[in-house]
Amino acid sequence: MDAKQLFRFFHSKYELTNWLNENGVLAQSDGDVKWFYCGINDDFKVELVDQTIQNFFSEDEIYLCISSSKSSMVSKSNVTAEIAKNLHKKEIGLMDSSFTKMMFFNSYGTFKSGVIREFPETSSRPNGHLLNVAFFANIMDENTSKVAKAINKHFDHFEKALHKDYGGVMEYLWIDLELVESHKPFPFRFQKRVSNRSSYTEMYSYNVGHYSIHPDYEKLKGLSTDEEICAYVFDLLYQSTQILADKQKKLGDFDATKFRLDFLAAKTAIDSL
Repeated sequence: MDAKQLFRFFHSKYELTNWLNENGVLAQSDGDVKWFYCGINDDFKVELVDQTIQNFFSEDEIYLCISSSKSSMVSKSNVTAEIAKNLHKKEIGLMDSSFTKMMFFNSYGTFKSGVIREFPETSSRPNGHLLNVAFFANIMDENTSKVAKAINKHFDHFEKALHKDYGGVMEYLWIDLELVESHKPFPFRFQKRVSNRSSYTEMYSYNVGHYSIHPDYEKLKGLSTDEEICAYVFDLLYQSTQILADKQKKLGDFDATKFRLDFLAAKTAIDSL
């Protein structure tokens, strides 16, 4: 790779890097990432930076990425001096030759270390994997806010009850309840890879089933108690899972019958409270 290609490659890998916390393990949020102060110009901490680089990278040569015209593989022993010369002007990245580790220095004198992850385009569901089910009713208007308040507290109960091995190819099932009347529901879709905004470390979810349902908004207006709302919505959700039975062959013989029985049992447990 020439300097321009390497610099672009560095930025693509930056987006796939899980940064480390103060204990040297994967941080679980931006606030958990450990930034070290190294200073710039006369305040630059040569010994700290050099020792960290020596300990973090095992190879004798690493990639130094400063700009599209100044990025190359250099001797590890020369890297600290190059950082000291350029850090006040540029952000600087370091990578090992196997593209598994990265260090990033910002222009005002702090740095962080991380592990570069690889996320394949597809992934097979592991044998025995428990289905991760999630229900969402977090977009509403003033007419349906009471509905969301009534049902959201029970979603965890359903998600735990359905966290089982149903076979097939599906690892995740996401079901949205549309609580804005103008929002159109979307039919069931199965996606092999989906961007995962809910996790700081796992950037993609694999083998995801996803659909949404529309309630009868006129009927919702006539429901006054939490019990009435829950009974209606959870029955609607149960009825919607018929789509899994219709699609079970395409889902690798997903056991939709067992899933629906477990859903019904979870619903009955709430009805009896």
